[in-house]
Amino acid sequence: MYLDYFPYDSLRPYQDRMLDAVYEVVSKGGHGILMIDAPTGTGKTSCICSVLAAAPGKTIVAVRTVSQIDIYIEEISKIWSKTRHRPEIAYMVGKQKICPLEDEFRKESVYAGCSRLKEWTKNYVSSRIGKSNASIYDPALDSIPEEEPGYRTFCPYYLRSREGFDLNGTVHFRRSGIALDVVESLKKTITPPSRLLESCRGICPYEIQSLYAKNCDIVIMNYSHLFSPDFQDIIFQWLEMESEKVTLIIDEAHNLGDGVRAMNSRLLSMRMIDMAEKEVEKFEGTLGQARLEETREKASWRREGIRVIRMLLPRLRKFLHSKQERMQESEALLDADLFRTFLYNGIEDIDEALSNFSDVAVAVADLNLAEGDRENLQGDIQPSLALVLLYLMDVETAEKDPSYQRKIIVSGSGGQKFARLEVNNIDPAINIRRITDNINATIMLSGTFSPLEAYELYCLGEENRAQKLSLPNPFPKDNRLLMAAKKATTQLDIREDADNREEISGHIRSIIECVPGSVAIFFTSYPMMNNYREVCLTSCQKAGKKLCIEPRSSEEVPTVLQEFFRLAGRGGGVLTGVSGGKLAEGIDYKGEALNGVAVVGLPLAAYDEIQKEINGYYTRKYGRVKGMLIAYTLPAVNRGLQAAGRVIRSESERGVILFCDRRFGDNSPGSVNEFLPDWVREDLILVDAKEGREIILKKVMDWKMDKTQQNKSSRNKIQSTSDQELPQTPWRSKSVKPGKRDLRELAKALGLGKDKSAAKTIAKSGPKSSRKNS
Repeated sequence: MYLDYFPYDSLRPYQDRMLDAVYEVVSKGGHGILMIDAPTGTGKTSCICSVLAAAPGKTIVAVRTVSQIDIYIEEISKIWSKTRHRPEIAYMVGKQKICPLEDEFRKESVYAGCSRLKEWTKNYVSSRIGKSNASIYDPALDSIPEEEPGYRTFCPYYLRSREGFDLNGTVHFRRSGIALDVVESLKKTITPPSRLLESCRGICPYEIQSLYAKNCDIVIMNYSHLFSPDFQDIIFQWLEMESEKVTLIIDEAHNLGDGVRAMNSRLLSMRMIDMAEKEVEKFEGTLGQARLEETREKASWRREGIRVIRMLLPRLRKFLHSKQERMQESEALLDADLFRTFLYNGIEDIDEALSNFSDVAVAVADLNLAEGDRENLQGDIQPSLALVLLYLMDVETAEKDPSYQRKIIVSGSGGQKFARLEVNNIDPAINIRRITDNINATIMLSGTFSPLEAYELYCLGEENRAQKLSLPNPFPKDNRLLMAAKKATTQLDIREDADNREEISGHIRSIIECVPGSVAIFFTSYPMMNNYREVCLTSCQKAGKKLCIEPRSSEEVPTVLQEFFRLAGRGGGVLTGVSGGKLAEGIDYKGEALNGVAVVGLPLAAYDEIQKEINGYYTRKYGRVKGMLIAYTLPAVNRGLQAAGRVIRSESERGVILFCDRRFGDNSPGSVNEFLPDWVREDLILVDAKEGREIILKKVMDWKMDKTQQNKSSRNKIQSTSDQELPQTPWRSKSVKPGKRDLRELAKALGLGKDKSAAKTIAKSGPKSSRKNS
């Protein structure tokens, strides 16, 4: 069974239940789905062992971020080194992460720059074949010229990935021999993303991974490869996968629904309109003599399509410009009736007009994209004219499908305002089921997946579609203190009440002043964080800690985090941020980096017209209770749990978690408390600010006493061992004297490997000569 793939000496608490369930679902197949809510420390990544043991086909691991790739790379590396199995693993990473020329693309995206250079590279190969007597171009036999960065006429990395050959006067392309050699070398080792470029020997890393992915056992890819409408219809064909032989692991699955919603969005900006107009001009200019030779029928659809486009693009520009000038920076629902009346004025049949628009958009796409470019999923962008068309078609779909939401967004940057139109599919279930219902089995994993029944409706759109498994927290209960406020709340009606503000301030002071070392305070919004900044500053000064504030800009996050981590060994720091923000999810605050967290308020979304429309859709679909839970309450609960989950990341860590809002502790039917994981509800202590401070102080004192007792026991254990025969070790032979490494092995054998004072005592027990020579 799966233990043959399991690379560890023993199972963690409850891990066998999880691995058994995974093995059963994957073995049975039949499009089965297993949803697992497993707290940090249960070893969720090891589920891949059960999948590999149960499924002979390909395993896909869908992740949200590049950092998650490294976690699975490490797990597979352990399988290689600790078992007899060597599963081959490839990963699909966005070009912006691995393109060697990424810094050279000025004023254009990596995808646009890549598409341009690939076309030029193929022209270069065609030219080389045309100038030589050979019918095949092999980059391994060519002296590739050096070009100035930023002014290239071809991509040397893509050039090395392809061979060109002439067939009946037309140049075609295939994978190069050196690219195939690189793939074969990758099969012999595990290569993380950080070492991929050097392992590709001057060949495009994306091309290498896409080639390797077709024949390996495991492919790690971003959510977008599977669930984006642009990729979903071609991913299996592109990677030559039989859907019935594919098993899918979805990591951090609590993010899947929102992620799929974001992917299934169409937008329209002023820049897209500008680009679309240029594409139409290019299309008309390149027809030339072909206009005289085409049939009257072909000329008719072309003329009509261009007429419609020439009418609609200026109107779209005018509409956007008007909103850009008049609206404040905000989001609002689009008045679809007003928009469509303005846009299609004088057009009797909208469907026919868009059909004619589509004919021209397809012709423009054929003109701009070479045939070979279509094989890449992430490499090529669609022409802007096609994107305008897709937006307009989704606007019309929204007339009949209530899951589509139309809105307008005005944002600001550098003193300027920019408007864009969006159409979002707010129900992810259809796009998720399009994958899960056509593959062998799906395993959905998360540490904050509660309640599973609600996530099942949100992601799968059906009750009892999946098997569900919730695991207890495997870490010692004594190592955590969980509290919820009795009185404090950020509810709008009493948010600014003086007594309520003092309660919140009291809880914040307790976390900062009473929890040793570094702590974090996560608020519902940036304005609320700023409202309590002085409270945090005053407590920081009293506790001798430094305040670190989450920046608005993502570019500044690494600097803030670096400083906060540095403070962990220097008295501690206090990190203030926003639940659901850049610092509250996806970051591991290991060891002494974080000893306490306060989640101030229930981080609900703004109750505006956009949210009300989302609430209405799910209420109509599932009823008021379940609908409001999925649309409004569930995202807030998850943001709170994610923020709280930053503390206590391993079995040995201890920490304090405070939910500073009375709604977390209210256990009435339908309350927030009802949707928290069982282990959280069982451990939760309701406190006011004064009681909370006293309980924290007592718990911290208990932990200190416990640590002192453990150190004392360790020293006694060492002393008793020195008076007895030591355990058999390699250096017990009279002819061999122990060095420091041997002494560390002894400490490990005694279970004292992490006890610094014990290690020093052992070191002193060894011969002086060995300490000196080590």
